[in-house]
Amino acid sequence: MHARILKISAGLGLLVGIIISTLTTLADWKLNPSGLFHNEHGTHWTVVAETALSWLLPVSLVTCLTTAIILYSVDKIKSR
Repeated sequence: MHARILKISAGLGLLVGIIISTLTTLADWKLNPSGLFHNEHGTHWTVVAETALSWLLPVSLVTCLTTAIILYSVDKIKSR
């Protein structure tokens, strides 16, 4: 059961992280504060990647840990 909980937590963490980081990065690219993300010469991909990773890593980690805690708690309650 523990392996299954870890797989679910990791998968959900990654999925939520990808969705949130994609949406926030697209919103920032479209808003383009101070021409940071793109200008007349094109897109600044390093800034786009930096923004995406700055959202992906913490959101994935927090979602994975939260999901694992919840699933372990539910499993413990059910096993009583």
